This record gives sequence, structure tokens and C-alpha cells, in this order.
Amino acid sequence: MPVSKYPLVMKSECRVYIAITLSACIILAGCQKEAIRIDIDAKLEQLYITGNLPSLSTCIFNEDGIQWQRHLGYADQEKRIEVDGETMYHIGSISKLFIVTAIMQLEEQGLLHLDEDINNYLPILFRHPQFPDIPITARMLLTHTSGLSKPGMFNSQNGMWNPFEADMGPPPSEWVPQYLITNGGNFDSHLWQLTEPGTFENYSNIGTCVAAYIVEELSGQDFRTYCKEHIFIPLNMHSTSYNYADLDRDGIALLYDKQGKASTHFDNRVYAAGGIKSTLEDLSYFALCYLNDGTYDGTRIIHEASVRSALEIQNMASGKCLLWNEYLGGWYGHTGGLELGTATTLFIHPDTKIGFIIFTNTHDGIVNPGGEIFWLIKNKTSEYLK
Repeated sequence: MPVSKYPLVMKSECRVYIAITLSACIILAGCQKEAIRIDIDAKLEQLYITGNLPSLSTCIFNEDGIQWQRHLGYADQEKRIEVDGETMYHIGSISKLFIVTAIMQLEEQGLLHLDEDINNYLPILFRHPQFPDIPITARMLLTHTSGLSKPGMFNSQNGMWNPFEADMGPPPSEWVPQYLITNGGNFDSHLWQLTEPGTFENYSNIGTCVAAYIVEELSGQDFRTYCKEHIFIPLNMHSTSYNYADLDRDGIALLYDKQGKASTHFDNRVYAAGGIKSTLEDLSYFALCYLNDGTYDGTRIIHEASVRSALEIQNMASGKCLLWNEYLGGWYGHTGGLELGTATTLFIHPDTKIGFIIFTNTHDGIVNPGGEIFWLIKNKTSEYLK
């Protein structure tokens, strides 16, 4: 029988040593995690200051709701009104996620099919001027492949981008026939790309507004009212609206351009694609609805199959889903921005049931994918995994 190289007492001492070492490592790891947490908070404040942001509001949420949030700066710099959890921000193009939600609700009712000609739902003949024999579908509108252009403020034709007083922007059912149909009074060919419908992805605010037009025609309600009654109210999003009149204007963060000039409240024709005002908490309810297969707090607004459909990748090259975007690592999200003064991000991770939101009231990519604040908050979500 072989004899141990080491005495039994040495084995016992070795076990004690190993146990002490492991305990020390665990304590050290905990201290390092705490140090990382403190460094993240400090770094966030540093980036807020060096980025010269008027304000910054961000949160991380999981199935149990918001787990962490941070608020820095001012909703109104002149009046020194600090931002907090009740501050409403212009969320920009994150608003598009409400368009796809409305479309999915109508599809569930059998009122439309994503792959049918949208002329089946509209009172006008809607076709690409250069490809009049090719039907345009709702799926094309929701994947930015309809052939419609973005375009930006720099490409202003026939008053398309003229601003309006708050809540006075005309509904899609009014302006779409005027600007996008060849016999419309304000038709401009520049609002269309020279690409065949269904063949080329080109981000289009206008295209998503056509989807909102379909919602208006099938529901008999203007799009602002539809979202309020069928999405905002059911999800208890009482501080969310397209309409300023529904909100306390003093609680809405002002928009600041890069020179620090604040904008007054305004409206435009493409409000459906980017005009929602909301709080971190309210928007987290909407995000949790998608994380919980279409329900939030016991209320279902879309079916589980609709959630899967909305998050199904349509273009592997870009990660485009139905207005949602898929990113590496199983994340889904959308960003928003207005040059007048907002930048926003909403991301969810369905597999781990976690997500985060970032708002600021100036146009700065630091809060969007690739930006330092974005990566800081995304990395911090690991602290709240169950």
C-alpha cells in the first residue's frame, strides 16, 4: 500500500490554507465588484460633464421593474429645474416601436396582413412612382424597404418639414396623399428612392408614417388617440403621449442644440415616427411588455406570437426586425434623436429579461450604440441578472 508523500497533518493544514485563500479571493472579488460599481457611477458623471450634456437620465430594469437609475443635470437650465424620475423626455424614433405594436394589434384582429398590398386598406392608390406594378406591403414599411426615403431636415421639399405649433401637426391621413401620391398637390419625387419596393433597406421616417396612416384607416381613430387608448392607458403609461396637452409641459425636458439654445415645444408632419414624450418608468413598462411576451402587470396588449414576429430578423445583414433592431449578444432595441435636442436609447435582452434606457436632451451619440455612456450602462446590466 503506497504511503502518502505528505503527513496527514500537512493535508489538513493545506485544506485550511486553501479555504482561507478561497475566502480571501471571494472577499476580494466582492470588493472589486463594489469598486467597479463605484467607478461606473463616477465615470457616468464624468462623461455627463465632459460631454456638456444639459441632462442625463438612465435606468436598468428586469422582470421586477427598475433596479437602478441615475439622473444628472437639468430639464430647464435657465430655471435650474433638475431632472428626476418624473421628467418626461422626447424619445425620438423609439416612437416607431409603438407603430409596429399598433400594426400587430390590428393584424391580430384580422384587419390586415403584413404581406398584403396596403392598397387593400387605404382609400388611395399607393404605389412607388417608378415601380407602379409592384405592391407595397406593411412588412416593407416596417423593414424600411418600401422605397420611401428618409429624408432629413436638410432635404426640405414643398414645406414637408415645416414646423407646427404644439399638437397641430396634421395626421398622416391628411398629408400622405398630398406629398407621396403623384397627383397630390405637394408631390415631390425626392421623397422616393429609385429602388424597387422590397429590395433595399433605407431608413425612412416617412415610410413608418404610412404604417401609422394604415392604423388610422383601419381603426377609425387618429394615430395619437389610437396609441393613447390601446397602448399608453392599458400599460399605465400616464406620463406618456404624443400630445403636449395630455402632459404637464413644465415636466418635459427642453430640447437643447449643440450651442446650448433651447427650443420651444413644436410639432411636425412625421410626429408618428418620433413625437412621443415619456418618462424612464413609463417606457420601461412598454419594454417589459415585450420582455413578458406581450403583457405587463397582468394586462396583455399583444399576443406572444406577435412579439416573436416583431423581433424576428428580416434582414440578416443589418439585423432589422419589424422596426426593432437585433444587435450582437441577443439584444434588441431602437434609438432616437432630434437635431433640435434629444438622443435616446432603449434596449432589451429577452433571454435574460433585462433592459436599459438612456435619455438626454441634446443630440449626442454618446448615449447610442458605440457611445461611451451606452457601453457603460450596457455593461452595468450584468449586476442585475437573476
